[in-house]
Order: sequence, then structure tokens, then C-alpha cells
Amino acid sequence: MTAQALIFDLSAFPGTQGAGSTLAAPAGLDAERLLDEAVEHGLPCALISELPYSQAEQQLRRRFGDTAHHIFSVVLTGADFKVRGHKAPYAVVLNQMGVPPDDALAVTASPHAIAAARSARIGVQAARNAESKAAHNPVRITHRTPRKIVRPDAVH
Repeated sequence: MTAQALIFDLSAFPGTQGAGSTLAAPAGLDAERLLDEAVEHGLPCALISELPYSQAEQQLRRRFGDTAHHIFSVVLTGADFKVRGHKAPYAVVLNQMGVPPDDALAVTASPHAIAAARSARIGVQAARNAESKAAHNPVRITHRTPRKIVRPDAVH
């Protein structure tokens, strides 16, 4: 798969946790490498978290310092991966980024996020043990000039 935009689940990064979880990101999901490659190639990146804003913000600061707003064009907190349609987390993020589902890749360790990404027709890069059906295929990152970048402070 060739990704032109990446949407990361906060729980995919080592040292962070998802809602109701105290576990670190599973082995086999190299979110840090994928993020580094995406940034290096100038691809738009977004971040989704099930955590409420205050908890997600603490983890973002701990993990990325004050650079998160430079890395992620969209940050969505309080995501409910069971919601479908235009209010579904991935649909909201894709709309804000101006990226079609076929051009995006979800990087996640959460079974709920995997199901939501697949429902939104987005490719998934998941840990081998996050879901038995989730394939761990290599992803090729290509250089692309983003169509539109939405600053986190502009998202309502």
C-alpha cells in the first residue's frame, strides 16, 4: 500500500495508553518509524484518541513535547469508534484533512479503531496481536504535497 496521509491512534505509540488501558503499544507496530517517515516526506498526519482531551493532551505533551501541533494537522480526542457515518472519527479526520479514504492509512493498536478504519474504507497498519485478521504488511511512504492542512486550533 502507498500511503499519502497517515492517521495515528495515540495508543499506537510506546509509553501512551488508550481509554481503559494501561498497556504500552504492542510490539510489531512501529508507529514511531512510520511517523518519522511521514514527516520526512512531508505527508499530512493526524492523531485520534479515545481519551478525553485533558488526558490525551497530557500524553501528547509527554510523548511529543510542544511539537505535536507541528506534526499533526488534525488532533481528535474523545473518539467513539462505534459511531458510524459522517460523524465517525475517521470520517471527521479525513474531511478535515481533505484526504480520500483510499489515500489514508490508519496506524493503530486498538481493535475498535481497526474496525472503525476498515468501516471507513481506510487501510490499516496494526500490531499482529491487535486483531487476528489485521495484517502487518510493509507500508511504502511516498512524497506528496498535501491538498490542505488544517491546524489543530482551527478544528471545532
